[in-house]
Amino acid sequence: MSRRFTLLLLVALIAAVYVYTATSRVILDDGDALYSHIGQQMAKTGDWVTPYANGVRFLDKPPMMFWFLASAYRAFGYNEFAARFPSALAVLGITVLVFLIGARAAGNSAGFIAGSAVALCIGTFLFTRMAFPDVFFVFFLTLSMYGFLEWYLDDRNPPANALLFYAATAAAVLSKGLIGLAFPSAIVVLFLIWDRNLHRLKHFHMAKGSLLFLVLSTPWHILAARRNPGFLWYYFINEQVYRFLGKRQPLDYASISLPIFWALVLVWLFPWSAFLPAIRHGLRNSGTQQARVRCTVRICACWTLVVLVFFSFSSRIEHYAMPIFPPLALLIGLAFSQENLLGPAYDSRRQRSVAHGFVFLGVFGMVLALLLIVSEVWLGGWFSSQSLSHTAAVRLHAYQYYFAPLFDLPPDVIVALKSPFLRACATLAAGLLGAWWLDRRNLRMRAVIALNLTMALFCIFAFRSLAICEGVLSSRQFGQRLNQLYHPGDSAVVLGDYETANSINFYAPLTLYVHGGTAALLQWGMRYPDAPRLILPRAALDEKWHGTQRTFLLGPEDKVNALGLQPAYPVMRSAGRILLCNQQGFSSR
Repeated sequence: MSRRFTLLLLVALIAAVYVYTATSRVILDDGDALYSHIGQQMAKTGDWVTPYANGVRFLDKPPMMFWFLASAYRAFGYNEFAARFPSALAVLGITVLVFLIGARAAGNSAGFIAGSAVALCIGTFLFTRMAFPDVFFVFFLTLSMYGFLEWYLDDRNPPANALLFYAATAAAVLSKGLIGLAFPSAIVVLFLIWDRNLHRLKHFHMAKGSLLFLVLSTPWHILAARRNPGFLWYYFINEQVYRFLGKRQPLDYASISLPIFWALVLVWLFPWSAFLPAIRHGLRNSGTQQARVRCTVRICACWTLVVLVFFSFSSRIEHYAMPIFPPLALLIGLAFSQENLLGPAYDSRRQRSVAHGFVFLGVFGMVLALLLIVSEVWLGGWFSSQSLSHTAAVRLHAYQYYFAPLFDLPPDVIVALKSPFLRACATLAAGLLGAWWLDRRNLRMRAVIALNLTMALFCIFAFRSLAICEGVLSSRQFGQRLNQLYHPGDSAVVLGDYETANSINFYAPLTLYVHGGTAALLQWGMRYPDAPRLILPRAALDEKWHGTQRTFLLGPEDKVNALGLQPAYPVMRSAGRILLCNQQGFSSR
C-alpha cells in the first residue's frame, strides 16, 4: 500500500474511535470541569490572557489548552463535544507525526504500527477522557522531535525544519510550562552527544530560532504578569519548581511511588508493551543501522531516558507518563519492521522477539478467557446488589488520585457495569487470541489489525462504561436543572469541596459558593481583591438562606439534612445527593 493510503487508513481508524467517544460525554467534576469551564469563560469574555474559573483568576497552567478549547466553543457552540474535540484532534496529530517518523525510518508498516501503538493503547485513551494539557504538550513535543530529525538528517541544514523545532518548543512551553523547553533541549543535547555530533548545533540556526521561540512564547507571560500581580512567582516557582520538588501549595494531589510509576507504563502501553523486549535489538546495534534508522532509534532512546529520569526525581501523577508513549511506540514500530535494519542474524532475532510478544498476548488472552468462563457464576453473585451490603459514601472532599473515583462507586453502579465489563474482557480475550493465531500463520499485519480492532472495541466499551458512572462522577444533572431555574441574584452553594460539584459551572451561568469544604484549585486566585468570597462560614450560609433572594444548596442528602436549614424545599435528588432551595416554587427562566 502507498504511504498516503496507509496513513489515511490509520487516521480513519483513530478518528472513528476518538471522535465517536468525544460525543455526548459529560463533563466530569474536578480537573475536567475546571479546564473545560475556563475555556468556556475565555470564549465568552474574550479575555485570552487571564484564565478565569468560577469568577476567580486561575494562573496555575499555561494558556494553550484554554485557547484550543475557546476556539472549539466558538466553532461548535458551548457543548460537551466542543470540550472533547481538541483532545481528539491532538491524539490524531500525535498519530500522524509518529507515523511519519516511523515510516520514513523503516517503511509504512513500521509507521502504521507505531501510530497504532501510541493511539490505541490503554493510557492514551484513558488520559484523554478528560480535559488535560498533557496531550497538547505531547503533541508539540513530538512535533519538535520531528522537526529536529528532519533537520539533522539533511546535510543542507534547512532552516524550515530547524525553525519548526523552535516554534513547536515554544508551543510546548505554552502548553505545559518550563518542561516544554527542558524536555526537547535535553533530548537534543543527549542525542548529539551519543551521536558524537555536538558541533552540529552551530548550524541549528540558533539565533533565528531563539528569536522565534521568544517571539512566540514570551508575550503571554509578559501580559499575564502585567495584569496579575504575583503571577511570576506563583506560576514559575510554586506551580513548576515547587511542584517538581513536591512542595507545591496547596498540595491537592498525591504523588505515586517511583516503582509504581514505572510499572504503570507497561499497563498504559498495553497491549503494545508486550513487544517492548523486542526493541532491545535496535538499541544494542544502533551503530550498524542506516542513518535515518540509527537517528530515530537514538532520539527515541534519549527521549525515553529524559522523561524517566525527570520523573524519577519529580513528583508523579499517573498521566505524567504520557510523554513517554510516542518514543516507545516508535521503537515498537521499528521492531516490527520487515526491512533489513540490522543484518540477517539480528533481524531474525528481532522478529522472534516480536513473535514472543504475540505469544505472551495469546497466553494472556487464554487466561482471561478461562477466568471469564470459570468465574461467570461467581461474578454474577459478586455483581448482584444483594451481595453488596456496603453503601459507597457520597464524597465531601476532592480526590487526590486520578483513578480514585473508580473505588468509590455505589453498588447499583457496579451492578450496571457488569455488562460492559464482561464484554470488554471477552473482546480483549478473543482479540488477543486471534492476533496470536494470525501471527503464528505468518500473517503479522493481519495480527496487528486484529489488535487495532480489539483496542478500538475496548475503547468503545470503556466509553459506554463512563456513561453508566456519569451520575456519580459528574454534577451535570444538577447543573442542567440550575440552568433552567437560575435567575440573576440567585446563589448556589455546594456542601463539601468545590471540586466535588464544579461541573455545575460548565452547565449553568452562576457562581458556585462552598460551605464545609475548600476550593484548592482556586486558592491562589481567591487572594485577589476582585475575587468573590466563595468560602461561606455557617453564619454567611444562614444569611443567604434567610435572605430575600433564592439560594440553592447541593450536597449528600444526609449531610444536608444535618444542617437543619429551614425552610428547605427539595428540587431534585440524584446519586445520593439532594438539591434544596430556600424558597418554594421553581419557575424556569
